[in-house]
Amino acid sequence: MNLKLPGLIFLLLITWILPGSSWALDSIAIVESIQKQYDTTNTFQARFVQNSYLKVLGQSQKAEGTVFISKPGKMKWEYNAPDRQVLVSNDQGLWLYLPDEKQVTKMKVESIYSSNTPALFLAGRGKLTDSFNIGKVTEKGDLYIAEMIPRDKLQNLVKMVLLADKKNYRIVGCQVYDNLGNKTEMIFSDIEINPSLDMKLFQFKVPNGVELIDLSSME
Repeated sequence: MNLKLPGLIFLLLITWILPGSSWALDSIAIVESIQKQYDTTNTFQARFVQNSYLKVLGQSQKAEGTVFISKPGKMKWEYNAPDRQVLVSNDQGLWLYLPDEKQVTKMKVESIYSSNTPALFLAGRGKLTDSFNIGKVTEKGDLYIAEMIPRDKLQNLVKMVLLADKKNYRIVGCQVYDNLGNKTEMIFSDIEINPSLDMKLFQFKVPNGVELIDLSSME
């Protein structure tokens, strides 16, 4: 299975579990406000820039595209650069489509929604404080920077950092650090809250002439 780096990083990110204690700011209140703000978001659309560093490869890569979310459980990530990739998840499964390679990989949706993962929160299926302990919360300019420490120490995730707008507690980005020294940063822009989205966005049909690698039946 040939997964290119941006999609691979995303798949690693969404299968990790997310982060608790009080600091100078009222950390608990700030994180609860971030959760509350996201609870009022039914649909979400934004552009994103993903900056990834894979220590084992000794390289960094920048990717960008557009994300669409409809809660609960529906997401679509369209990578435009450096390589075209499409990630679609719904109640039936998760698809990673590489148009230039004419290849689709299908996986169980439980592979990203089982346990507590960043994907659970983004897709409206989880609560931050159920999955993470609240670490240090600081301010930088117009942002709150909230460190979240995973409750499950068996997971690869060491720390997740949420970036939230101080005016409205809206998430504008996140950083993920794992125990292998890898880091992934996702920054959102042109954010639209509760836009009217066509549910066909979250359906996937394998195009003609495209190879399907079906891993959804694997235990």
